[in-house]
Amino acid sequence: MKFNNFSVFSDYLDELGLFHMDLSLDRMIEFVDKWGAKGDFPIIHVVGTNGKGSTSTYLTYISIESQLKVGTFTSPHFISPRERITIDGNMLSEDEWCRIANMVMSIAPDVGLTYFELLTCMALVAFKEHGVDLAVMEAGLGGRYDATNTMDPDLTVFTPIGLDHEKILGGTIELIAADKADAMKDGGIAITSIQTDAAMNILEARADQLGVNLHHADKLPQIASLSPSLSGLHQKQNAHLAVCAWRLFCNSRGVEFNEAYVRAGVKKAFIAGRLQTVQADRTYILDGAHNIHAFEALETELQRAEIVPDAIIFSCMKDKNIEPVKDILFKLTQGPIIACGIPENERACPQDELAQRLGSRVLAARSLDEALSLLPSGDGPILVCGSLYLLAAFYTKYPHFLK
Repeated sequence: MKFNNFSVFSDYLDELGLFHMDLSLDRMIEFVDKWGAKGDFPIIHVVGTNGKGSTSTYLTYISIESQLKVGTFTSPHFISPRERITIDGNMLSEDEWCRIANMVMSIAPDVGLTYFELLTCMALVAFKEHGVDLAVMEAGLGGRYDATNTMDPDLTVFTPIGLDHEKILGGTIELIAADKADAMKDGGIAITSIQTDAAMNILEARADQLGVNLHHADKLPQIASLSPSLSGLHQKQNAHLAVCAWRLFCNSRGVEFNEAYVRAGVKKAFIAGRLQTVQADRTYILDGAHNIHAFEALETELQRAEIVPDAIIFSCMKDKNIEPVKDILFKLTQGPIIACGIPENERACPQDELAQRLGSRVLAARSLDEALSLLPSGDGPILVCGSLYLLAAFYTKYPHFLK
């Protein structure tokens, strides 16, 4: 047994490196071949740039309300990697994580799985072990070489595609959309949210090449009185996409599509860090916005609610192009913007470099605690945004806001 306890397993994950990538599917294909359980449960594969986590969460809660046992694989996590794999919305115990990890290592001991690949394999094994009726699997940053792209999904769901991870996926919408479009399988079924013309053209062309039946969520009927618990117009769009995807899944599998279950699932769905307002020593608005599409949605919602933050705590990764979001960032507040470092994250942009890139009216803070100490006095809200890893630092300090 390689992992005797969760601490040993966590150390092993740290050695693999959270951000280590090797863009190929060879290791995953080898694992899946040796595992031999491909096709044992249906899969909905969620791919895109923005809204993947929210859409996956809506699908999970709709499934639970519909009395299906559902396994969900998402990323990244905030505090513990155990957040990434759930059964009916619940994390597995630390002991079970070790058991599942040991099973993966015994199935393919010499494959050399990366961090994300190992967790993807663990999700597949856990879902088989628990006998799920459905697996909802959120892709990582891509599509073509994403570890989640080794299975044959019943349905591929495309959330909005935008500019992100340009150094890995390509510097244009067309290149990024082409990478994600390769998640579609020959003769499969797919559904897309509203896309830019550039992204939609790529998706439709790839669907035609593969003989995929590509549905458009904005052209499908709405369900009346759909009330997502998550805030924002974009969340209504994510919920509608999930509902349309659920209808397609039900049609393909002979599952009853029950509108009451769908409404209840959408209403109960919760995911942290999506325009989430919390009350600690003062009011904080937590949002994982980290690209122009997400920042435009954030700006729209703050303006609609007539919220002007007293200050903004902002962080991003070193390779992030922040030029597209700078103007929005400075429009959102009249107060200071605090460029915040994330000391435990090797990819985070150092605070001094980030402050210089942002320009005037910016303070630099080495850590979240230091950023909080620099906040202006007052009782107005504080916006924390720019990186899910910055939010992870906030949830580490205030873990009860994760639920």
